[in-house]
Order: sequence, then C-alpha cells, then structure tokens
Amino acid sequence: MRRGVVLSTCEHLLSALRGSGIDNCFIDLDNIEIPICDGSSEDFLDLIKKAGVAEQEDPRKVLVIKKRVSIAQDGRKMSVEPADDLVIDCVIDFPHPFINRQTYSFTLNNGSFARDIGSARTFGFTHEIEMLRKANLALGGSLENAIVLTADGMLNETPLRYPDEFVRHKILDIIGDIALLGMPMRGRITAEKSGHSVQAQLMSKLLKDESAWEIV
Repeated sequence: MRRGVVLSTCEHLLSALRGSGIDNCFIDLDNIEIPICDGSSEDFLDLIKKAGVAEQEDPRKVLVIKKRVSIAQDGRKMSVEPADDLVIDCVIDFPHPFINRQTYSFTLNNGSFARDIGSARTFGFTHEIEMLRKANLALGGSLENAIVLTADGMLNETPLRYPDEFVRHKILDIIGDIALLGMPMRGRITAEKSGHSVQAQLMSKLLKDESAWEIV
C-alpha cells in the first residue's frame, strides 16, 4: 500500500521484473489484484520480453548489505548478509511425499531467473483451499494457477516443471518480496521455512538499521 492505493498479490510480477533486471517501467492495471496467471512468473516474463528492454543513461542504484541481520519466528528463520551478488539459499520442509525437505541455492545473474525460477508455480493443500473458500478468499483459484496437493499426491494432471518446483517457487516469492525495497539488493539471503510475513519483517528490520546497508 502506498498513498492510500492498495495492490494485492503483486509478488510474482515484482519477481519477474527484478529477475529480468527491470527497474523502471509503467504497468497499467484496472483492479487492485494482480492476475495470478498460471501461479508463476512465466506470463509476466513473456510480457516483459514482448514489451522490450531499453538501457537508460541513469546509473542503477543498488542496496548493498554491509552486515548480517537476522530474524526468527516459530521455527522460521531468515537472514541477510554481505555478498557480491543476490544469492538466496532456501530450505523448505513439508510432511508430504512430493516435498519433504527441499533445498536450493540461487544466484541472480545472466538470465538465471527465467531459466531456473520463473516457471515455478505456487502451491497449496486441499484442506487450506477449503478453509480459504469458506472465508470467501481464493475464489479464482484452480488447477490452472496452482499446484494443489492432496494428502499423498496432487490433483493436477500436468507434471511438475522441476523435481523441486516447490522450493524454487519459495525463492520466486522471496525475490518478489524484497523487490519492495525499491531497488536491487546485493547480499546473501538464507531462508528456512520462511513466508511472506517473515520476509517483510526481515526487510523492515534491515531498513531500520542504517549501518547494515548502503545505496551505491
């Protein structure tokens, strides 16, 4: 939210922009919610490619991490520390045969986002979706825009896009959330069982400590 204007579910679009190295663009919207599309950033990457990318004369501002900042909440852990690139080390752990414990280390460079992360779809469990529907939420959700997991399998007939698509999507979300900093970040993020609230708290804690970062 900014100046009284609210935008909902924007992380997949923001992730596509940051992953494509875009830091200046206009996007026309006719609603407060960004379309979920297929639950990944793939459609947004295609739109960016069609729109075209132009290099501009102004220097790019980057938020460089200078010291480690961390947060922990109910078994969820997340930290950021100095690094030469944007590096994300992510761990997820769900008691489900398709997920269990997955780890992935990602460095944002040379088209790596479109290749390794951008197509990873969001996922949810049937019992969670039933709760959301009862609360009048996620009404547009379907097998077209998410991986829907049952107790021991999934409802989708199409296969997973990566064997570890679940942890890759968590990295996609992290990139979208930290894009709210307003500029690219240079640092290493370590995330274990994180989520949107933890990611937002870490960024808030980081920004409050002006000795932990500088803009170059």
